[in-house]
Amino acid sequence: MKISLIRPPAYSVGLMGAHLVPFLGISYIAAVTRKAGYDVDIIDMCGEDIECTEIVRGKYVVYGMNFSALKKRLKDCDVIGFSSMFSQDWVFHRELIQYVSRLNPEAVLVAGGEHVSALAEYCMKDCPQLDVCVIGEGEGVFVQLLDALQNKKEFSGIRGLVYRINKGSNFHCTQRAERIRDIDKIPYPAWDLTPMENYLSRELNYHISRGRTIPMLATRGCPYSCSFCSNPHMWSTPWITRGASLVVDEMQHYITRYRADNFVFSDLTAMVTKESIVNLCCDIIKRRLNITWQLPTLRTEDLDFDVLELMQEAGCRELDFAVESGSKNVLISVNKKSNPDKVFSLVKDGLTTGMNLSTNIVIGLPEERFKDFLKTYFLLMKLATKGLQEVNVFPFIPYPGSELFQDLLNRKRIRLNDEYFFGLFGYADLAKNVSWSKNFAPLTLSLMRLFLFVSFYSLMFITHPGRMVRLAVNIARGNTTSKLEGVVKRVLKNIKVYFFKKY
Repeated sequence: MKISLIRPPAYSVGLMGAHLVPFLGISYIAAVTRKAGYDVDIIDMCGEDIECTEIVRGKYVVYGMNFSALKKRLKDCDVIGFSSMFSQDWVFHRELIQYVSRLNPEAVLVAGGEHVSALAEYCMKDCPQLDVCVIGEGEGVFVQLLDALQNKKEFSGIRGLVYRINKGSNFHCTQRAERIRDIDKIPYPAWDLTPMENYLSRELNYHISRGRTIPMLATRGCPYSCSFCSNPHMWSTPWITRGASLVVDEMQHYITRYRADNFVFSDLTAMVTKESIVNLCCDIIKRRLNITWQLPTLRTEDLDFDVLELMQEAGCRELDFAVESGSKNVLISVNKKSNPDKVFSLVKDGLTTGMNLSTNIVIGLPEERFKDFLKTYFLLMKLATKGLQEVNVFPFIPYPGSELFQDLLNRKRIRLNDEYFFGLFGYADLAKNVSWSKNFAPLTLSLMRLFLFVSFYSLMFITHPGRMVRLAVNIARGNTTSKLEGVVKRVLKNIKVYFFKKY
């Protein structure tokens, strides 16, 4: 039985652009599929035609392989899997599934990923060509599905599926599958089935370009239940760690095979216990690996100055602090168990180590008032004067699978349709915000977001003028040593796409 797994192109709107990086999820699925003895092929529509850009629907930029190229690339196969991670992309993913269905009408079409896990029944209704949805962690479920197809068995005994009955409009949902506990036994992602050199040679990264970069996971899941996050629905709340030595073994494997020298951890919550990160750092130091690595969305509950110093010694160079708000009341309202005062202290400590630090801010949360916004503003201004390098400000979006999404859906404030999904692109488009707050209109929210950006970077550059010079020099040279420089680089690329039609 032959299986093709499709990673769709990347999409964006506005000038912020999209991150073009290797995709972990589909590569893990390919790895376990191959280990189970199946013939599997990954079609990475983003990476295989990485320089291709196209404008669709008048304003959306598509990065990667177009449909006509996919027609030539897709081989005859029995099962075609689609990765659908981000809900704002669903309309495009639906069109892709429908197109592939016409190319290969006999194949079983399967979709998985965070968006599908949150809205599986909706996806089945909205896309009649889709045969099966895999819910949550997919490695075990997908292989069981393939075994059932090969042996012509019923799907009803497989947990973690929503499947169509006899190709009709009715479908059946099975009980959710249990989380994989022994994640150390999952094989490395099948990067050999993807065009890794297209990514590595361009030093493409979610964070800062520091060389030949490969994404990794040291943990799975998150033990917290923030009401704006889809994690509890996608993963459930167990936080499961890999053995530190095995993570470093994987690093060494990539150093040898791909000449990798930088690693981005894509964990939902990379650090919950001090022990886990300390063990990782000590093993990297013991083996004397000449690498750098980066952590996203870092929690602060169990972090201190000694750990930050150890991380820097082990090669950690970038940290993203998931701050969300400077108001304790707002944080409590979304079940976010962090303290803005501790964040401020940790940023000061982190800056002394020489790391590049950033914070993530969410504005327009349901309980946020203007006085709460001011607390966020003053926190960011204090951080700017202390030397914080980056800030990310996002409008609150009721993301499918989150508690706040479900509440708005129940109150009929959300209607699941194409307009809603396109509205989710507001996270990356400064010109477009959809407000879900009773306290801030969309225009007000856009102005608040712009105000935070301009205020933070103005004060940061005034108090650290050398960074303005570095920004100008690096932009002229095409280098990216900060996230801001990366954003500027993507903006310049998108200007060419929109206004000079360079695609």
